Amino acid sequence: MPFVSRLVLVVVFSVLLTIAAVAAGAFLAGERVNAEIEEARVSRLLGALRSTTEANLSIGLALDQISPLQSRIEREKASDSSVLAIDIFNAAGKSVYSTDRGSVGESVTEIWTEKLQDDGIWHTVTRGETVFGTRFENDLGLAGGIAVIVSDRSRQARGDALHFDLLTRTASLASGAVVLSILSALAFVYAVTRGFDRAARVLRGEAGGGAPSQGLELLAFEAKETWTKSEQRIERGLAQLGALDDAH
Repeated sequence: MPFVSRLVLVVVFSVLLTIAAVAAGAFLAGERVNAEIEEARVSRLLGALRSTTEANLSIGLALDQISPLQSRIEREKASDSSVLAIDIFNAAGKSVYSTDRGSVGESVTEIWTEKLQDDGIWHTVTRGETVFGTRFENDLGLAGGIAVIVSDRSRQARGDALHFDLLTRTASLASGAVVLSILSALAFVYAVTRGFDRAARVLRGEAGGGAPSQGLELLAFEAKETWTKSEQRIERGLAQLGALDDAH
């Protein structure tokens, strides 16, 4: 049965390879979705802070006059354990409001001010942290920016949960697929070789009943009949030669 074993191995390997490819695609998709979830969550916070800031600027207040922003960002940080810090800074890159009050009045990271040239949400990644930010404007144009620093732990925990679920599902699917593949391969081998087995039994004279109606069994039956008739003719010929020898 070496052929059967090789066939089963090929089928199982092909199935496992397909499952592995699908799982890898799902893993990458999960990573992308996880990152999008994190960005969407922080984007809502940035959008809310930007709207509040621009609304106050539009009524003529200077950025340093919007004192409720300080308590607002502190509440937002307290309500979300993954938020490490929130900073609101002016167009010159000076921190005006911050959950780290000791940094108020200091210059923010240079890359934050560079990102203000881009409209929309931006982000930078550092070791264990991701900074999301956006700009805000007044009647004259660019007025400053908002930066939210979040820990990667929550994203990693969410990713680990997704990966564990994917691994569990993949293992279950692989087990079921392997069993199904083996059964399918054996069924295929049985269906293919059944006719040859029957033909072999006919040739060995093990098949009972009359002549088969079609297929390899019929060919084997006809070959068997031809062999039998040939053997009978040879036996008659040998008998006649023996009779001639006896007569002389």
